[in-house]
Amino acid sequence: DLLMQVEGKPKCCFFKFSSKIQYNKVVKAQLWIYLRPVKTPTTVFVQILRLIKPMKDGTRYTGIRSLKLDMNPGPGIWQSIDVKTVLQNWLKQPESNLGIEIKALDENGHDLAVTFPRPGEDGL
Repeated sequence: DLLMQVEGKPKCCFFKFSSKIQYNKVVKAQLWIYLRPVKTPTTVFVQILRLIKPMKDGTRYTGIRSLKLDMNPGPGIWQSIDVKTVLQNWLKQPESNLGIEIKALDENGHDLAVTFPRPGEDGL
């Protein structure tokens, strides 16, 4: 979907599940995201948004989780987020799986979540 792209790259993460997994019971589901290192202490607001079919008011997503993290200078960090309910719903209604959008904005609006490596940046 071109509306879900920035500079030709997807701004969402799409997960496709095999039909074999659809009938399994979900006990635990964690999404791990990597946050880039920061140079000064900062607060990071992490949002995981589930993409939905556009509503009449133009809304294209609904919130799954929001976190407020304090980060200090040093290496980047891994952050886990519980997505058990989202996964259960996707398995019950696979057609509702339009993907998720991951945002991790610092106080200056810089996105620290690594979903695609930047030029000169190693992939995960």
